[in-house]
Amino acid sequence: MESLNAVEGEAAYAFASRSNAEALRAEFSNVKIYDSYEALLADPEVDIVYISTTHNFHCQNAIDALRARKHVLCEKPMGISSDEIMKMKEVAEETGKFLMEAMWMRFLPAYRQAIEVIKSGEIGEVKYMTASFGFRSEDKLTQEGRLLNPDLAGGALYDVGVYPLTIVSDLFGWEPKDFKAHAIKSSTGVDETIQVQFDFGNDRMAQILGSIALHTNKEACIYGDKGFVRMPMFWKGESYELIKGDETQFFELPMISTGYAHEIIEVRECIIQGKTESDLFTLNDSLMSAKLVERILSTIFN
Repeated sequence: MESLNAVEGEAAYAFASRSNAEALRAEFSNVKIYDSYEALLADPEVDIVYISTTHNFHCQNAIDALRARKHVLCEKPMGISSDEIMKMKEVAEETGKFLMEAMWMRFLPAYRQAIEVIKSGEIGEVKYMTASFGFRSEDKLTQEGRLLNPDLAGGALYDVGVYPLTIVSDLFGWEPKDFKAHAIKSSTGVDETIQVQFDFGNDRMAQILGSIALHTNKEACIYGDKGFVRMPMFWKGESYELIKGDETQFFELPMISTGYAHEIIEVRECIIQGKTESDLFTLNDSLMSAKLVERILSTIFN
């Protein structure tokens, strides 16, 4: 809501919730509140739908919205399998409506500039990188909570691991030559901490860590043969460091509001231009991400 209000000309028109519609009515008196998704999708005044349900519902929610002739921005992971992504992609193509996964870090100024600097050769040939995203929320780490619930597509890789995977893909692509994954599983059977070591060939390696049970430094470090780049809080970063020998340069690029404004602006501009997907995070990115997640999870749970 805060980021939406920070984008000139944009405002929340309606919310839909099956569980807390009354609470939303009390909090947002100037916004229409629906107690069913069907009612919201039937409203002709709704242009774009932002989907933030639990992971297991994303696919059907997105398909329903697209078939109701709404553009869609769907929280990550957009689908919990490559089959789901393909179904969503096909419906988006059939309806001609915009569809994008809300991988918001790809739209942040500091993140985009850091990736451009790395790709420009400033730190030489990139050979190795690490990225971690871990947190622990005691009140959510219960068998009833979504994070550990396999029926709700819980687990560290789905919830936070996709962020490190995305930055790895930005530099090395989505298709590693080889990888080894290790996980600590919860009592419910999902991965609560997962580590993956990648081999991308040509002496290029990467290591990621995702956790919903451990607090980590939440940073990415990218190492080249002439220096390295450090990105603190990389998935919502507003700065990065460029280190070459004894010299450290610090760059700061603040985000608008809470940061989600940048993906909102991207969605708006794409729709104005008649695009059905973003060039910054394509539907193929979503598909390749889902395929890589499937490969990783298959080595842990099979």
